[in-house]
Amino acid sequence: MNHDIDHDTFDLDGLEALGLSKFDPTQHLTSKAAVAAYMSEIVATGNAELFQSAMNDVVRAYGMGKVAARADITREGAYKALREGSKPRFETILKMLDALGMQLAIVPKATPDGTVEA
Repeated sequence: MNHDIDHDTFDLDGLEALGLSKFDPTQHLTSKAAVAAYMSEIVATGNAELFQSAMNDVVRAYGMGKVAARADITREGAYKALREGSKPRFETILKMLDALGMQLAIVPKATPDGTVEA
């Protein structure tokens, strides 16, 4: 049996017809350790859009209104900052991370062979 997927024609909307649902990471972001692991993997990709999407996942998991209030921004401002295609201010991201009990950490980047340059 051929299990290759044609990524150009594969339609995620057809999952429901198969009795499947789309993966929702918010259901698994139930602890600070899970959030830290998720966000660390995303940051390691270097993809800003993916980071923004992951921040949206995390904030939704904790509650947009709750995080916005703790970050001292409006709920609408939080939605706007995390909306696809928006360019949130770095200060806003830091406030939201702080509201989640998280912080950014800068670490040496590993080389392709897994070592870290001195």
